[in-house]
Amino acid sequence: MSEKLIVVEEKTEPKITVFKTSDLYFSAYLISSGFSMMTTERQEMPDGKRPKVVFLFKIDETILSGMKRTFFGGTGTVKVRLYVDALRNLKAMCHV
Repeated sequence: MSEKLIVVEEKTEPKITVFKTSDLYFSAYLISSGFSMMTTERQEMPDGKRPKVVFLFKIDETILSGMKRTFFGGTGTVKVRLYVDALRNLKAMCHV
């Protein structure tokens, strides 16, 4: 009697998370890379300062980790026009 080794590849479900950031430039990078922003939130600041805008994205944790690594490591690439447009749109949302 011969034995067979059967390899079963486990598929893990992506861990989708709601990622919140107030980093305008990283948000523009995500948008220009094809990710959709869900919404924004305004966080009241102490001492009557202008509220801080927080951008929310629904994104897989593994993909987010890679995006952070490429952006903050300086190796990420996007089309300049898409990045500039995303940045302008985000800035407009901050000053509403």
